[in-house]
Amino acid sequence: MTISSNSALVMHNRFKNMTRRLRFSPRRRQYCVLTSAAILLLVVIGVVGYLLTGLHYCFDVLVEWKVSKICNQYYTNEVTGYMCPELCAGDTISEFHCPPASHAAAYPFNAHRFLARKAQQFVVVKHAVPDASYEKLSWIDSHRQEEHYPTEQEYGGIVRRYIELRYGVQLPFDKLAGLLALKNKNNRILFHASMRNSWNLIQNNEYLLSRLYEEKEIFPQVLGTCGELFLTELLETVEFVDEGRYHFTNHIDLSKWRYHLKVAVLVLDYLDEMGQNRFQMCSVVLGGFGISDSRMKYHDLRYISTEAAIDRRLSDGRTCAVDADCSYYDCRSRCNATSHQCTAGLLNNNLQIVCEKIFRGTDEEPGILVTEKSSPRLLRILDRCARPVSRSDVDVARPWGPSKTLKKQLYNELTSIYEQLASSPYS
Repeated sequence: MTISSNSALVMHNRFKNMTRRLRFSPRRRQYCVLTSAAILLLVVIGVVGYLLTGLHYCFDVLVEWKVSKICNQYYTNEVTGYMCPELCAGDTISEFHCPPASHAAAYPFNAHRFLARKAQQFVVVKHAVPDASYEKLSWIDSHRQEEHYPTEQEYGGIVRRYIELRYGVQLPFDKLAGLLALKNKNNRILFHASMRNSWNLIQNNEYLLSRLYEEKEIFPQVLGTCGELFLTELLETVEFVDEGRYHFTNHIDLSKWRYHLKVAVLVLDYLDEMGQNRFQMCSVVLGGFGISDSRMKYHDLRYISTEAAIDRRLSDGRTCAVDADCSYYDCRSRCNATSHQCTAGLLNNNLQIVCEKIFRGTDEEPGILVTEKSSPRLLRILDRCARPVSRSDVDVARPWGPSKTLKKQLYNELTSIYEQLASSPYS
């Protein structure tokens, strides 16, 4: 055996020993397999849970992915919208990201709304995600397997009937034309895409209310659409973060107390506008209120509807055991003790909800009008407003809600305190 062959044999033995040392033992191999499987299972559970819970959490990477997906559909003529060119250009509308912690109250765990920069201001981007309640606009010909859409005139009739059935509102023809605004009527594919996107947006409560009542200026203004995305103005959120939110009973300086009073008066003015248009708010949080051009508005319209629609929802005859079974978030009703069905309709009103959750609060979580500077008279009015009992305090139409007389007393008390502070040399 030559020297070279001996060297080759030595190298072979060394390589064999090295691979033997690197080779996993059966126990180590089993451990790695189990660890990898566990990690993969956790990832799958996380993704599936994320999807099944309605995308409750917002992640910047998914926001970017959502916009990219819509833009890819725009480039392939699957979606249309007047805002698509700006949205997909990447320069006019950019910086897509989840709401910061300071906006958590207004956008709680909702991945279908996020922020973007449009020119020199931030806007809100909302996704009208179709769910099980959405109706399809097209149908498939079972013989030819072709997809059919209604004509423009038929589509207008569908939208009018839908709004009338859902909200009990008769839509004028000029308002209908402005709401539809279909594009590309000479291109069959793009026209059907425009109609499909329009229908999905119209079935979204936030988009529809903002468009139907845009001249009232009580809801965030819609700035444009692209597919199932629509952009709205970002309101200046009403917040009390620097005050500890639940420690208003501690010392509060006069300037902050005046701000509390001012916000409360603006909220009451907003409730007046909601009442005039017969809207009911069924989920109210302090951070949901925002200001635009000195006007109070509300960020989240998912739980706002007409009083007629809420009455119909609460009195649908479903089986119940307790009153809570007939409620819809903060909108309350009564369970019929005899038939054990929900038949009573709405029993409280917007003012009762705001007094209970925002103004009065609870002992553990006091509202914005419960401070060490609150007068005994104001506290008594707040108690009566949150839980009206006497005949003069109860609304005739809503027996669990405060009356207009009580609302006027509260309004006068707040403005009186505010004016006294404004004229005080120490304020």
